[in-house]
Amino acid sequence: MDRKMVESGKASVPLYAKIGWGVAWAVMLGLTAMILRNCATSVFYGLKTDPQAVDSYYQAGVKDGGAGQGQNLQGEGKENSVLRKAYVKGYREGLDKGRKQGKLPE
Repeated sequence: MDRKMVESGKASVPLYAKIGWGVAWAVMLGLTAMILRNCATSVFYGLKTDPQAVDSYYQAGVKDGGAGQGQNLQGEGKENSVLRKAYVKGYREGLDKGRKQGKLPE
């Protein structure tokens, strides 16, 4: 490009730059859509899930993790992200407790 064209603002943007901007926008919109979808499902399941069910899944996770057995998520917990998260949190804490007490290998 000629220096005079660049300084006067008449130089065109190269094609690879335009394609790059288009790809960047597509990636950003895709990530935004995924984040919004995740937030919406969390709010939906959070409003519809009973707090006692969340506690029971958490306790089941602690029990399974403390016993050293694999994750045994059953029933509604496979679909409901709130119950699944509670179970996994309890499972990890059960594993940690079992390792501290020497029941499970490191």
